[in-house]
Order: sequence, then structure tokens, then C-alpha cells
Amino acid sequence: MIQFLSNFIKRAPIISALGSSLMIITICQAGGPPPGTKPPVVNQQEDTSKPSNNRGKPVEAEPKTPGTTRRQPPTQESETTEPPPDRILSGQSVITLKLINKTGAIIEYQVIGGRYLTLGKTSVAKLSEVPIPLTLTYQRPDGGLILVRPRNISSTVLEVIFHPTEDFDLDTNSLNISGKGQISLN
Repeated sequence: MIQFLSNFIKRAPIISALGSSLMIITICQAGGPPPGTKPPVVNQQEDTSKPSNNRGKPVEAEPKTPGTTRRQPPTQESETTEPPPDRILSGQSVITLKLINKTGAIIEYQVIGGRYLTLGKTSVAKLSEVPIPLTLTYQRPDGGLILVRPRNISSTVLEVIFHPTEDFDLDTNSLNISGKGQISLN
């Protein structure tokens, strides 16, 4: 027994050092590889469910087009296929915003510098003589996503239609109009 304890005490620093190294390795791997190192290469199995003459070669699922593309939401009768306008044709310093809620949920909105307002589940609000440049922020209190379709009604009226969406790429939370009338969604 004494011999066992003597051998154990002599080896204790080795066991301690080995345990510390394993703990450091485990901690590093839990959060990813240590900074400055390359991640390990993972062997991936090849899909053999379909015969192909291009095994091992990358294949494009869809042809690439210049610029970013977004998935279109399911077509609703109120949506148009034309892209949203990129500017409002206004030579004036004020416009009218007509907000139309088609989400079926409450929307909270604010023209920056103004107060927070609520747009009912299927309601319409008209904001007259809003000075540009402007930023309109909006959100659903229930956390739902919003697809916004702005549409020019006249040179001084912009209709902003809110639709529900499940596509994160189409969700926005603000509409900006520059002093020159440029419209952008963020």
C-alpha cells in the first residue's frame, strides 16, 4: 500500500498536468477552435440517392443573377407584381402618407420626431403634410414579420401597405424618404 501511494504521489503532477491539458482542450473545442487556427476538416458523405455524372463536382442549383435576389411572398390579391417605387415624385417639402394595414395584427408606428401611434388590425391611417426627409418606423408587438409595399398615388401621396410575411429577407422595420424623394426600406 505504501508503495502504491509513493508511486501515485510521484505521478500526481503528470496526472494533474494531463487533466489540465484535457480541460483546456475541451474548453477550446466547446467554443470552437482557438483563435488563429484553422477549423478541422469534416469528412462529408456523398449523396448516393441519385445517379449523377458530376459526382464530386459542385453543381449550381439555380443560375446566379447579378445583384441580390429575394424570394417573393405568396401572391395576394392586393399585391402587385411591379417593384416598389424607388422615389416619390415630389417637388415639395411635405407629403401625405396613407398607411394601410393588411397584416391582421396591430402595428405600432412612428414618424421620427413624432409620437408613437397604433394602426389597427385592418385599418387605414392618413398622415398629412409630413415634412421630408422622413423616417417611418414600424413593428408588430407580437413579433411578426412585416412586408411593406410602398406605392405612389400622386406626386405628393405615398401609400404604404403592410402585409404579413414569413420570409426574414422581406421583413423591414423602417421606410426612409430622403430630401430628394428617394425611398428605401430597411
